[in-house]
Amino acid sequence: MSLKTKIDFAIVFTVKKANPNGDPLNGNRPRVDYEGFGEVSDVCLKRKLRNRLLDMGEEIFVQSDDHRKEGDTFKSLKERFDANEEIQTLIRNAEEE
Repeated sequence: MSLKTKIDFAIVFTVKKANPNGDPLNGNRPRVDYEGFGEVSDVCLKRKLRNRLLDMGEEIFVQSDDHRKEGDTFKSLKERFDANEEIQTLIRNAEEE
């Protein structure tokens, strides 16, 4: 899967009796703005999407250690990058042009 252009989007949702994005600097209480409305960071949304895709069996280049696929032995992104034959082929083809 590859994106050719950047995609901007907004998500509006309602949560009841849940903490979708706790603030670790504030005792893990829900993040809220000055008007008391909850906030969810973009990083939180990206993590949730990435983890859901991993659960569905999709290949994700950047993975967190706590949600790593079974059998994934890479200790760094460089190791994963160097071992990915598709990426290496793209690089070789780009260098030849």
